[in-house]
Amino acid sequence: MIIFGTRGVKSTLNQGQFNCPQCESTRAYKHKKVTRFFTLYFIPLIPLGRLGEFVECQACKGTFIPNVLNYNKNQQSDSFLAEYEKAMKHCMVLIMLADGEIDENEMVTVQKIINKFGHNDISLDQLSKYVEEVQQKPEDISTYLRKVTPALNEHGKEMIIKCAISVAAADGNIDDSEINLINEMAKVMEMSSSHLKGILSEMFAPKQEPSFSKN
Repeated sequence: MIIFGTRGVKSTLNQGQFNCPQCESTRAYKHKKVTRFFTLYFIPLIPLGRLGEFVECQACKGTFIPNVLNYNKNQQSDSFLAEYEKAMKHCMVLIMLADGEIDENEMVTVQKIINKFGHNDISLDQLSKYVEEVQQKPEDISTYLRKVTPALNEHGKEMIIKCAISVAAADGNIDDSEINLINEMAKVMEMSSSHLKGILSEMFAPKQEPSFSKN
């Protein structure tokens, strides 16, 4: 049986020192590009074009747009937020909007999760304004993740999945639809099933893993 497909492969373009917006100090960085390769038996063989590029801090592992190399720590701009933080916030809002209804408890839960896993706290007012922006440009979470995955490293992908799991487990029970969504998110970001299981084990150990309903 011939096994073939495609996947993104990262390579380093350059490295040096930069002002990391997340660490708020000078850190080592690697400027990486992501190239889509045709794979045969999971071995990348033929490059199919560049998917994207990002700058990765070697201390906090945050990834940023390449222009971050010109970042001045006196600047205050959301454009220099770590890519995973932007994606994390956007994904949480898309999950919240999935059922077509938003209540105050959901907003508070999402705010707490974003502030727990991110480095830049968001207020309820800021979150409400962002929800309105997202509602004006509706898209499903898989479509969004396909666009941003080339700018994410493994750390960023893990943070996004951890937030999604936290939202799903907020009521103490994870149902099949939520599990399917988390699995789809991991698949789109090219995470292996073993990697996803490892994240679940890390989040719930030594606690008992959440129950799975069959709704």
